[in-house]
Amino acid sequence: MSDIFQEVEEEFRREQMAKLWAKYRVPLVAGVAVLVLGIAGYQGWSYWRAAQIEKSSRGFDRAAELVASGGQEKEAADAFANLGQGGAGAYALAAQFQEAALRAEMGQVKEAVVLYDAIAESASDQLFVDYAHLRAALLIADTASYDVVKRRLDPVATGSGPWRTMATELLAYVSWRAGKKDEALKLYAEVQKAKDVTPGVKRRATEMSALIAAGMKPSDVKEKPGQAESLLPSTGGSLLPSIAPEAPPSPGATEEQPSSLLGAPEQQPSTPP
Repeated sequence: MSDIFQEVEEEFRREQMAKLWAKYRVPLVAGVAVLVLGIAGYQGWSYWRAAQIEKSSRGFDRAAELVASGGQEKEAADAFANLGQGGAGAYALAAQFQEAALRAEMGQVKEAVVLYDAIAESASDQLFVDYAHLRAALLIADTASYDVVKRRLDPVATGSGPWRTMATELLAYVSWRAGKKDEALKLYAEVQKAKDVTPGVKRRATEMSALIAAGMKPSDVKEKPGQAESLLPSTGGSLLPSIAPEAPPSPGATEEQPSSLLGAPEQQPSTPP
């Protein structure tokens, strides 16, 4: 008797399964097909993406070799420009910074500033936005008006990023050049009190404050092209060790003397170290 009931039960289950399959076979098959195609598409995209990053890596290395070989700055800048437009991953951003730095080194300051401004507008990470603003301000600190440079530096100097102390120090220098003695002294005092300030930067700010308080004016020192470049550690426009030949130092990583910034006046002794 039990065998008969078991057979009836199994037959009923087969009928129910057949009805369910007849009703839902199309969406089930479609769902499986979509899943398989999705996995295949993702795998294909991942392979293509990896190939593009590898291609960008080789392009970046070739451009860096042109820089290292010397005498091929224009070719290197053009190579970085191409990579900045079509590079994959972080290589595009790194190439844009390197191109801007090379343009500045070749004397194409206006072009470099335009490139830094473009980076600041397009970068999604505030770290790189601030760095681009800082580099652009550094290039025009000796030639642009105080208001122009201040507009570029204020967001960085008042922010919380790692370039804050650098921006404040550069703003202090620009204020001094504009004849704003009190403002310059105030900003140099902020640099000295900054939590992330290094001994070298603190000493430089202290010495500059002493010289300004003693009455030193921009007209008292020798003018040098690109004089503001000595104000901050040389960053060269490069980015991260993993994607560029050189890494930007942490703010204030290099210890420099005010004399390297200003050019020691002929009528006064050089500042003691």
